Amino acid sequence: MTTPSEDDTKRWPFPDPLVAGVREHYQRVKFFSALAERCPDSAGKFRLLLAGVYSARGVVQLMFEAVDQRQLNSTREDLKVHLCARIPWYDLIERIRIHDFHRFGLVPPDPRFKVMTHGGPVKLRAHKGAAVYRVPASGPEKLTTGNSDIQEQRPLLSIDGQFFDDATREYVSLDRILRDFVSAAVETIKEFERNLGPPSQST
Repeated sequence: MTTPSEDDTKRWPFPDPLVAGVREHYQRVKFFSALAERCPDSAGKFRLLLAGVYSARGVVQLMFEAVDQRQLNSTREDLKVHLCARIPWYDLIERIRIHDFHRFGLVPPDPRFKVMTHGGPVKLRAHKGAAVYRVPASGPEKLTTGNSDIQEQRPLLSIDGQFFDDATREYVSLDRILRDFVSAAVETIKEFERNLGPPSQST
């Protein structure tokens, strides 16, 4: 369990709850990652890493909250573009969190089987042609003819607990996602704290 550094202790409580919340979620990512590394049970490790993904998304979500509260001079769209460039696997973290919490619960892979899952929704609309959506192990493939189209809402593909990333076309483990997040998010959090303004006053 981590404790505030000497510098943090001098400034406690933090001047803004969003700063405290972002720092806390970041510490939870490291905490759950460390627990998972020591966990001898593969199912337990998967669950701990998944909890870390929730907090990785929490870091980002609080930054969006700062935009909504007009404490950051940005828009949600511009902030997302900025974070996508700075935080590895940004889109994958979002999709994993959404599918586990809102669509279907992600369960630990069973070592006795090779399991492939794909979650949608995906809408196929055929109009004067065809709409084909295939999901081989190499990643989703789409084909449309005529005026047909395919509409996806953050689909998530996984094989044996590894998740397919659309940008790199590779499967990524939860522990790699969190390791990369911990390394990359430090400077992004510092930048967030530097740019955070005072809470907006309601009139």
